[in-house]
Amino acid sequence: MSRAVFTSREGGVSKAPYDSFNLASHVGDAAESVMLNRMELAKRIGLSAESIFYMNQVHGAEVAEIKADSDSNFAPSVDALFTLEKRFALVTLIADCVPLLLHGPNAVAAVHVGRKGLVAGVFQQTLQHFIKHGIASSEVSAEIGASICANCYEVDIDVYEDVTSKVPAAATKNTSQNGKPCLGVEAGLITLLERSGINWSSVNKCTLHDPGFFSYRRDGITGRQAGVIWLE
Repeated sequence: MSRAVFTSREGGVSKAPYDSFNLASHVGDAAESVMLNRMELAKRIGLSAESIFYMNQVHGAEVAEIKADSDSNFAPSVDALFTLEKRFALVTLIADCVPLLLHGPNAVAAVHVGRKGLVAGVFQQTLQHFIKHGIASSEVSAEIGASICANCYEVDIDVYEDVTSKVPAAATKNTSQNGKPCLGVEAGLITLLERSGINWSSVNKCTLHDPGFFSYRRDGITGRQAGVIWLE
């Protein structure tokens, strides 16, 4: 059985502008605060801090497989983590991109899906790891956490045309207050999930609209919340 949680920005020790449950070590927050927040996450989910694996997310499509001898002190430069190991928690850190958690019968994955990862195929690459281990896509289910919504994610027209030419379902008719087009990254991802026969659920919350979440687009300097998944 697998379990998953999505965190918010509340309940930690970090000071503004990272207040308060920031889990990212790369955003300028005090290292001690991040360590204490990560220890609190471990306490909340009932695992040791050494059993929680993070990524150095690079907006690509690479996937790292976490094995029994993997070292959680080393964060691989990838955008997805996959494991067959029990009681190893995988984390994707988010401040507007889409946190995607994938459940299989004997495997789980945490995926960071921004617009670049959507186009690069990070979801598809992660799904291939399930298939490689004999798990059909129809046996996989997905949970999607809070991300910036299709009314808020404005981009330049050349970026919009590039993304929507490759993932048409990310297209919207929305424009920002600045007159720029808006992308629907979650909608694009959901179409890819459905094409693969994957059942999904979404918390359907916007990180920019909701002050309970970190949002890079809203605040610039800010922390990161997480999607966390593990096998019991």
